[in-house]
Formats: sequence, C-alpha cells, structure tokens
Amino acid sequence: MENYKSEVPALETAIKILEYLSRYTTKERTLSQISKNLDINKSTCHRILKVLHHFRYVSYDEESKQYHLGSNLIVLGARASEFINYLRLARPYLKWVNEQTRLTSVLLEPVSDNRLMYIAKEEADLPDNPFQVTVKLGQQFPLTSASFGKCYLAFTQKEKMKKIVQKVSFKQFTDQSITDVKTFVESLNEVRKKGYAVSYGEHTRDVFGVAAPIFGPHGDVTMVIACIGFASMVSEEHISFCGEKLKEASEKITEAIGGRKPCL
Repeated sequence: MENYKSEVPALETAIKILEYLSRYTTKERTLSQISKNLDINKSTCHRILKVLHHFRYVSYDEESKQYHLGSNLIVLGARASEFINYLRLARPYLKWVNEQTRLTSVLLEPVSDNRLMYIAKEEADLPDNPFQVTVKLGQQFPLTSASFGKCYLAFTQKEKMKKIVQKVSFKQFTDQSITDVKTFVESLNEVRKKGYAVSYGEHTRDVFGVAAPIFGPHGDVTMVIACIGFASMVSEEHISFCGEKLKEASEKITEAIGGRKPCL
C-alpha cells in the first residue's frame, strides 16, 4: 500500500465512502458529513452517492437526509462468504473451537499494513451462562492491541514485523494496554514459544483473548483464529486449554488450505 497512487479516483472514492458508512460510529451520515469527513468535493461526493444509491449499495433516508449501507451489500457479502474457499474450509474448525472452549470464537484477516478484521464468528449459545462476548463482523483492530495482533506479528517475518511496529502507534485502550515498544516486542517471543498469544483486557477492559496463526502457501499469516471471553470468568487452566485447542485448529486449517508454517 506504500506510495500507492490511484488510477481510478472515482472508484477509490466510492470504496472510501462504503468503508466509512460501514463503521458503527458513522453508519448514518448526511452528504455534508461524508464530504467533509472524507475530504471529498461535495458535488463529486453527491454524484458517487447517486450511483451507489441507484445500484442499492447505499440507501437514503428522505426524512433524516442521511445515507447508510444498502441491501445489495448483504447479497454480495453472502456470496463472498460462499465463494471464498479458505473461509469455507476454516468454518468447521471455527465451530469446533467454539464447542470445545464454550467461548465466542472468531476468524480475523489483515485488511491493511496495520489492522486485522473479524471475517467470521461462532458465538456460544449457552443457556446456563448468559454472559458471553458478542462481536460484530467487520470490526477492525490495530496490530498492536490484544492477542490477535500479537499473534499476527509474532509469526510474521522479523524484518516485516519490525517495520510494522516502527510505523504504527501504540494506543492505550485500557490500563492493561502495552504501549512500550520494547515490552511489546519481547512479548512476541513468548507467543512464538507457546504457539499462541494471550491478552487480558489490553483492548477492551475485562475481556481476554487467545489467538493462533493460520499460514498460507508462502508461509505468511493469512488469518488468525481466536476465542474471547470475560477475564473474570476464566481460569489459567482454561486459557491453556483454549490455546492448545486453537493451535490444533490452526494447524488443521493451515493444512486444509495448503499452507505451511515458516521457519522464523
């Protein structure tokens, strides 16, 4: 993505608008708000929104004068989930992790040089335990927060990992967040030894995560499989159990998609 220059500016602007409306904090916005917040010429923005509205990629509320994502994206999302082969192969193992750990289980993939995004989930359906973490597909996380990012970076080639760590910022989400670069990098060594990453309240207070890497054909981390829950309701033994189950699932998914673990 470095030094990228768009050859089709209108298409890139349309993508930016759709991504902007896909965030929970900006899911409904007026033309003026979209134009201002994305720094798009207002008339250009209006023309692109008209096209997106015509093809039902955005909807428009006459009363509030606000735009939001359109129904055609539901169809595309469902088709993408159906057609993406690696996701289809990974889903049974995601469900298996959910059943084994009795925790919300998720798959994430990198969406840029510094973020991961939820692409699939299996939420625990436990009548005897109503306190389960619920996640939103499409939600993104910085690579320097929580078990997901630590897992991804720990198994990324060291030179690439160092470049990413130097470039991204370390935001303090909670009092448990790691904001010191040296401490963060040292924590990655422990992740490599265990084969999975653990975090306690580093991104969201009182929420823990355990994550393991899934490798592609070239030995790069293509996805992360993880389970999450409330830290106050889990023991160290269960954390270790989750880690081992995630390792097992990640190895099977890696094999299923023709991947291989790299020599780091």
